[in-house]
Amino acid sequence: MNPARPTFFVDAMLGRLATWLRLMGYDTKYDPNIDDDDILRIAEAEHRVLLTSDRELYEIATNRGLDAMLVRGSVDEEVARVFLRFGINPVVDPRAARCSKCNGPLLELRGADKERVRSLVHTQTFEHYDVFWLCTNCKSVYFQGGYWDNILRYLARIREIMQNLKD
Repeated sequence: MNPARPTFFVDAMLGRLATWLRLMGYDTKYDPNIDDDDILRIAEAEHRVLLTSDRELYEIATNRGLDAMLVRGSVDEEVARVFLRFGINPVVDPRAARCSKCNGPLLELRGADKERVRSLVHTQTFEHYDVFWLCTNCKSVYFQGGYWDNILRYLARIREIMQNLKD
């Protein structure tokens, strides 16, 4: 594990946090159907930081010597606090992002290579956008569509909260 680039296991109550970590390019496991014993086992075996809102799970993890963080508050505060603690810059780079659905690596496709996603997106989308990102695991397709401005606004909000938490 690269200590400068942690990997995470996010518990069932923090699914939106998992999404944002993945968008920032962090390898983040998240499974809302897994039990606490399996979470602890995987976090330990794979040297993942456990992010949890469950005080009991947090205490068990830290007593076992696992790196863990108890995450509480609004979703925006949760994201900001985790980003602050782990030095995560709230700037999305699609070339570094991971699949928000399954955590898989994304493959950038442009030019003739974008043909690989033709059958996976609407015809208008395929014709309008020049660059796509394809998840190599689940085959989800991403592009900088209308939601992109929402992502940028949200990350600006996270930067603001981070600054307020530092003050």
